Amino acid sequence: MRDSEQPKSEIRTVRLPSGRQVEISYLDGAAVSLSDQGLAINEFEAELQESVDALLNCGECGCDTVQPVEWDGYGPSRWKIELRCPNCEARCTTIVEDDVAEGCDRAHQRGADALELTLTKLAEENAERDVQRLRFALSNNHLLPEDF
Repeated sequence: MRDSEQPKSEIRTVRLPSGRQVEISYLDGAAVSLSDQGLAINEFEAELQESVDALLNCGECGCDTVQPVEWDGYGPSRWKIELRCPNCEARCTTIVEDDVAEGCDRAHQRGADALELTLTKLAEENAERDVQRLRFALSNNHLLPEDF
């Protein structure tokens, strides 16, 4: 095949408003998706999840609730993150790409949402239990005006 017959390729990097970067490959001026190039998007996502999991798991004790203490920008597309394990108090500092930091942030947000939901349920259960106890006390004359 002559050079003139080979498709010309070009890769352009686009930064989305969310800050995430996307690479678009063009062959002869036409955009080609990653799956058209034979690359498995699932492999990329699996590698990204492994990187996020590595941040969230303590290397000392294996605890899976490692928390970021400080986040600082480290260049145009990286983050310097100081991590702390709440179980063994181990600390480490690492530098990660935007997508790994974003995945870590989403994982922590899911954890915070789960904690908030659990707290709300417990508060509702406790309030219901208090109301039942008050009804029982009132219906059985266990409360007197002096109790208030």
